[in-house]
Amino acid sequence: MFTTAAISFYRTKEFTQFIRNTLIIVNQHNPTELKVKGQYQELNGLCQQLEKAYELTDNSQLSLQLTQLDERRDRAIICLRTLSEGYTRYPKAAQREAAEQLLACINRYGNRLYALNYSAETATLKQLLSELQTRPEYQQAIETLQLTDVVNEMKQANQAFEQLFVQRLEETSQSEGPSNRELMRQATEAYRKLLKHIEAHTTLNPSNAYLLLIDHMNENTTHFNEMVERRKNASASELITA
Repeated sequence: MFTTAAISFYRTKEFTQFIRNTLIIVNQHNPTELKVKGQYQELNGLCQQLEKAYELTDNSQLSLQLTQLDERRDRAIICLRTLSEGYTRYPKAAQREAAEQLLACINRYGNRLYALNYSAETATLKQLLSELQTRPEYQQAIETLQLTDVVNEMKQANQAFEQLFVQRLEETSQSEGPSNRELMRQATEAYRKLLKHIEAHTTLNPSNAYLLLIDHMNENTTHFNEMVERRKNASASELITA
């Protein structure tokens, strides 16, 4: 019957697009004739609320500032890793050894830290910075390669990001209307209700129209589930190579 959607693994934007695609598909197959107009309208209303809430959150001033700070810390960690890697080929042994030490430390946390989600990157950079700035061998290596400014930039950007991220969470919790998470929960329930009605009508009044609709909806679900799998595989690959 229906392919199970991995909804719990969808990000907010992915979930919203998944529901929007579902609504488009059902509308193309005529929800009135399929006797699911009420369920379609309920889900459509929730989707519109979710799209509006996501747009407001995504375009808020704090979100723009977070994006800028995220780019700052990304540039810093990429710079630190790139310079360390470059110095592993330096003619003098002292610089080569210092670079190898730093690179080994960075690589223990993954070679694509900038690709982690907001919270994961914040926590990972804090752990990395703690090592770099408290362990004597790394402090010496940073001094030898004259990378203190890069490390400080990464620390300042990450701290500022963390503070602003908490501020945005507080702002979101105080805003009027249901949160994105609550809207997603309601939309998930409405989506599942729609599926149950389609399944019931398919069982009681089997027809090619329902089968075509189900096939079309399953294609959409498979597409989003594959995105989740690709993301999981990429994360697993990063852990293996770290």
